[in-house]
Amino acid sequence: MANIVKTETGWKYRVSYKEAGKYKVKSKSGFPTKKQALLAASEMEEKLHRGVDINAGEANFVEAFKEWYTTFRKQKKSIENDKHYDYAIKFCEKYFVGLKINDVNRTTYQKAINEFAKTHAKETTRKRHVYVRSFIREMVYEGVILRDPTARVIIPDDETTYKDLKALSEEQVKKLIKELNNRFTPAHSSISVILFAIASGARFSEIIGLTWDCIDFVQKTIKINKTWDYKNTNAFSNTKNYSSNRIITIDDQTLSMLNKIKVYQSAEKLKDSTFNKHKLVFISTNNVPPSNNAINKSLKRYCTKLGINKDISVHGLRHTHATLLLYNDCNIKYLSKRLGHNTIVTTLETYSHVIDEMEQKESYKVNELMNKINEI
Repeated sequence: MANIVKTETGWKYRVSYKEAGKYKVKSKSGFPTKKQALLAASEMEEKLHRGVDINAGEANFVEAFKEWYTTFRKQKKSIENDKHYDYAIKFCEKYFVGLKINDVNRTTYQKAINEFAKTHAKETTRKRHVYVRSFIREMVYEGVILRDPTARVIIPDDETTYKDLKALSEEQVKKLIKELNNRFTPAHSSISVILFAIASGARFSEIIGLTWDCIDFVQKTIKINKTWDYKNTNAFSNTKNYSSNRIITIDDQTLSMLNKIKVYQSAEKLKDSTFNKHKLVFISTNNVPPSNNAINKSLKRYCTKLGINKDISVHGLRHTHATLLLYNDCNIKYLSKRLGHNTIVTTLETYSHVIDEMEQKESYKVNELMNKINEI
């Protein structure tokens, strides 16, 4: 039975236990309330009952995270994945400096998330949370801690996230597509990448990672099963997550454009056997995919020419695709799969402002329907 006493610095617990035939005492002080001291004492007694190493939680949180990452995660997936773990460790170095594993409780963790979210977008905050959580859950699995302090954490909204998504309106898209179709040539990839981004909603890395075996001209589908890592290795890489591996339908106009590109590339291949050795759908003059910077510059140039005063990027075309579908009554579950989101929750959070507008529209429809019924 734990002994709970009040001290000058707060509440303290003392738990007696037997180890190797000798009685020992484990204590901890500084709890603001008696209830918190009782809860911590209860967790300690549960650890002792389960035979868990009660000293494991005394390790420095950041150092333990680094060691776990180096042993179990580093270079196991992608360079991008390693980068996110590096960011997560830096997050911990800032907010959990000097803390032991046992010290990082739910309140400590939520406060860190809240503080980080003040200066970062919601998606960035969520990513930090995901990668720190993976380590903490392993600590729970190992019995180092009994409860997951990251469970039910709330990722705060920020003032700009999702409300000001960079996306074009339907009228702006029509103007842009008309201009690009008039200027299209199969030899220049910038225009075709922009057109494909609007039509597919795919991520830029997925678009430039497409190979010709991914295009089914008969079924009118695109298979997305890999990416091109343009940030690090300049080579093929895995998709962002399991759900990102998908097959999406594509329209006839876009398929016609792709066919023209394929015919052009086949002719070039006859002239030079080294041309497009990776069999990429979109390729620049130096036999590699076009750069993100080049596409964004082209997009900005065409938007400026057309009087579209929006700071839009190729990633913004993904948001454009999604919002256009939503405003045209696209099913949210279908959209989530089409975009390759990990869960439907991601889609709901990302496009919450559009969904709210659509709900208002549906409410109006319900009112209209009931008014008609009541007139009968």
